[in-house]
Amino acid sequence: MTIQTIPLNKLAVADGNNPRRSMDAAALDGLAASIKADGLLQNLVVRKDGRKFRIVSGERRYRALLLLAERGDIGKDHPVPVEVRGGLSEADALRLATVENIQREQLAPMDEAEAFAALLGEGASLEDVAAKAGVSVLTVKRRVALASLCDEAKALVREGEFSLSVAEALTLATHEQQRALVERLEQGYHYDADDVRGMLTGEKPAVSLAIFPMEQYEGTVTADLFADDDNTFFDDAEQFFRLQSQAVEALAAHHREAGAAFVEVLTEGYAPWWQYREANTEDGEAGGVVIHFKPSGRVEVREGLARRDVRPSVAEETAAAPAAPKPQPEYTGPVVRMVAAHKSMAVMEALLADARKAKEVAVIQMMRGIRYHGRIAVDAHPALAFFATSDKPPVSYSAVERTAQEFVTALGLEGGKRHAYARPSRGAWDVLLGDDKSAEQLYAAVKELSDSELEQLHLLLTALAFGQESMEALDTTDSLFNQVAVDLDVDMRDRWVPDEDFLYRRRKEHLEAIARESGAVSRLGKLKDYAKGKLAAALANHFQRCAEDDATLPAAMRERGRNWLPGAMLFPAVTADAPAEPEAEDIEADGQDDDADLSDIEADEGDLTEAAA
Repeated sequence: MTIQTIPLNKLAVADGNNPRRSMDAAALDGLAASIKADGLLQNLVVRKDGRKFRIVSGERRYRALLLLAERGDIGKDHPVPVEVRGGLSEADALRLATVENIQREQLAPMDEAEAFAALLGEGASLEDVAAKAGVSVLTVKRRVALASLCDEAKALVREGEFSLSVAEALTLATHEQQRALVERLEQGYHYDADDVRGMLTGEKPAVSLAIFPMEQYEGTVTADLFADDDNTFFDDAEQFFRLQSQAVEALAAHHREAGAAFVEVLTEGYAPWWQYREANTEDGEAGGVVIHFKPSGRVEVREGLARRDVRPSVAEETAAAPAAPKPQPEYTGPVVRMVAAHKSMAVMEALLADARKAKEVAVIQMMRGIRYHGRIAVDAHPALAFFATSDKPPVSYSAVERTAQEFVTALGLEGGKRHAYARPSRGAWDVLLGDDKSAEQLYAAVKELSDSELEQLHLLLTALAFGQESMEALDTTDSLFNQVAVDLDVDMRDRWVPDEDFLYRRRKEHLEAIARESGAVSRLGKLKDYAKGKLAAALANHFQRCAEDDATLPAAMRERGRNWLPGAMLFPAVTADAPAEPEAEDIEADGQDDDADLSDIEADEGDLTEAAA
């Protein structure tokens, strides 16, 4: 290392290379006083740029020297000791400036966030940035998420108006939501991190969120009088999410057809926008599209983007929001409802084939089901509505609906007159349980049924009302529902195959665990190479082939695939705090390309859509 002196007026600040955006005036004045008294104790690092020398590290010292020159304490040509570095790329200069700044004086959190994001965007690893900056990997992860905030929020973080905890919670919001929150703060409102998190993670599916035509929605909405779309909510959340998902897929397909360089669909609560930049269209760089489909149903679309050169491992390790206050549950709310609906339909179907058990259940329901006016009514289990508009309902739903249709015909209820404001019928089961039938006409029709038909109708009505008591939580207790399911010997392996609808709603680490537990990993190869959507599709294809007893797969693999079942589908449900650790044999398979059947992987790839990236 060679130190030489350069006149102060030959030095210049490097454009955009200093990660420090905030400089405390009092601290700068103190540094100038120190240099005046004791001289410059640490040289600057510069690089040659024409007739000037651009500062790589030491901008605070340079500005303190300028302050002394302005006061007349030193001359404008004051000799400054520097180390001239040759052959530095922009990325090298930024790395040196970042490390120097962090080691000299702690950067403001927002400056630190953008500096880390810039380094990672140039291909650095988390470990490398952490080691050179003298901080933990966790700190790098937490800081870099802040780089995805909108400019207005970043400014408030720099000004100290947002605490770090609030800023991290804000990463769960879209830029539009962040700006709205900034406006409310300026109006005098106050929010802590828990307030922000609660608002964002507890967001209800409002009509304003829908990107599909409202005429496609067949359910009802709830609103206050004169409420706008932001305060009008979908009553049938499952139908909303299904229509919203279809609209997102159509939107992604539209952008692909329009020639976007890439289309990515992000489905977690947090989107790492710092991993993208605006495409340089003036130089002919094609822009891509990122669609952020939040768990709340909100959709944010950004076009004209280019990916930064972020390592795949870094992208994956920084994909989660740092603001999550609690460990994420193994199963999200939509998955829990889906599981409860599938299990409830399976038990309904089993009840239709067991008269004795159906009567036992009926007696219990009658003793528990007295309504306000002292009469008993059959309340359809919500699992029926869950699958009523599904394009691919489970076989158990189809079996129950088929039996219900037979009785609708036998009782002469087809084409009956409905109330002018009645909602559309959701199926034959809905017709049977509707309250717009004449009691006298119904009595006459029931009297015409044979004993066996009457017995079957009694079974059906009992089954329609029976299922898991709440669809909002996994039933892990020794409940009536679970006891009946066990007595009926209901095995979800006989009635359900893990499909894309279920798998796509799981997190990436859960999908990897499923691949190992089910033995699919030996076909799929390195799981880390799969994007979440493609892994879900490949697993769904694998389970379907196992269920169909595809002879092109090894017999042991088919059996293992058929036998795999998530703990949530057991009676009672079983949960895990974290995805299962990979077995030794699976780790070996996961790490070796040679163990994967390339023809199988290629076959899977042919079936995959590019919608989920």
